[in-house]
Amino acid sequence: MTHVVPRGLVDGWQRDDAEGEPESEAPGRPEPDEPRPRAPETRAPETRTRDTLRPPAPGQVEHVSIPPPAGLRAVRARRPSSVPPPPRPSSVPPPRPVSSQPPRADRRSEGPGVKAERAVAKIDALGSSVPEPLPPDRDQQLEKLVREIAKAGPESAEPLRRRLNRFAGEGAAALARVFPGMLWVDLSRPHRPLRSAAHLSAAAGAMVALGDHAVPHVAGLLRASRTETRVAAALVAGDLVDGALVEPLAARLHDDHPAVRNAAMLALRASALLPEARQLHAELVFTLQDEQKKLEWRQRAAWTLGQLRDAESVPHLIEALGGESALAESARDALRRITGRDVGRYRFRWRSWWKRNGEAGRVRWLADALDQSDAKLRQRAAEELVLLTGRGFDRRHAATTREGAKELAAFFLTPPAQP
Repeated sequence: MTHVVPRGLVDGWQRDDAEGEPESEAPGRPEPDEPRPRAPETRAPETRTRDTLRPPAPGQVEHVSIPPPAGLRAVRARRPSSVPPPPRPSSVPPPRPVSSQPPRADRRSEGPGVKAERAVAKIDALGSSVPEPLPPDRDQQLEKLVREIAKAGPESAEPLRRRLNRFAGEGAAALARVFPGMLWVDLSRPHRPLRSAAHLSAAAGAMVALGDHAVPHVAGLLRASRTETRVAAALVAGDLVDGALVEPLAARLHDDHPAVRNAAMLALRASALLPEARQLHAELVFTLQDEQKKLEWRQRAAWTLGQLRDAESVPHLIEALGGESALAESARDALRRITGRDVGRYRFRWRSWWKRNGEAGRVRWLADALDQSDAKLRQRAAEELVLLTGRGFDRRHAATTREGAKELAAFFLTPPAQP
């Protein structure tokens, strides 16, 4: 709707505005960005002047733009330079409604000619299955295997042993942490002599199967605090027969537990042909004969030769009977352990016995000792025969009587039947 305002009224407003205060000097009034153009005056073509109170001719409408009063003039607000521009509307499409299944295809596009690809997951409760777990790494496989070996029985030891051989040195280090595992023999009770580590536990047999990789670990296990660990390590050393284990085994001859001493003795006997074992024997004999050595060292050498059941050292032990009383007693005890009998404390009696029986061998010495009158010596001879031959464990009590001792001697002198 267009309002028609008389010309005189418009002119009056303009004069009042001109007579007032300039716009640039008016306090509190912001200066517009650009001058506002005035609407051109529209006059009738036939007359240049018209009375301001005369209305326009019929059919002609005069449009006049009326500026607002000075105090209400519209001003375009300026934005400070520090204020960031408003964010542009995002081109991301509106979110889809929530669905329990992902869409089959993503039709959204990141630009002209570019189509976004999206992995589509097919969910089927009936057709899907539990995903396979990640395969364990090498360390986890090894730890699991040694735990199985530590608890294995005789029937399952061999397959596990073959699996462990693939790990070589790593397998020996891991097996040493659980060694000796579950024992198949009660070491606290009398038992048959163990001729091999494979008869004691699965871990002991597996350590033997590792060969040279197990030698450094066995040397450390010989110094373990647990008795069963030292026994098992000595049996393993007897099966490995390595020169690096001779010295640690010789130290176990002074062990407090007789089972450890016997196992170390058997292991050293199995290693008797090694250069390290021959050197050990030579050093012991030299210490025994050297009168310049301390008495304590000579006594220990005699005792060690007795623990080794070294038949070659009998002549040297007989000569040591002529030394000081402490050394003579140590040499006599070693002779009783080796020969199974006690001829006396004088050298001439032992020399005579050695001249008659020296070449017979230790099995014959012990079998003949079963016929002597002392029951304790007969029992010791029977136990030494069981330990030496590995046979007659069930018959050893027959040595308590002289009649039974004769039958037991015949049993040990008879060669075992071939399987």
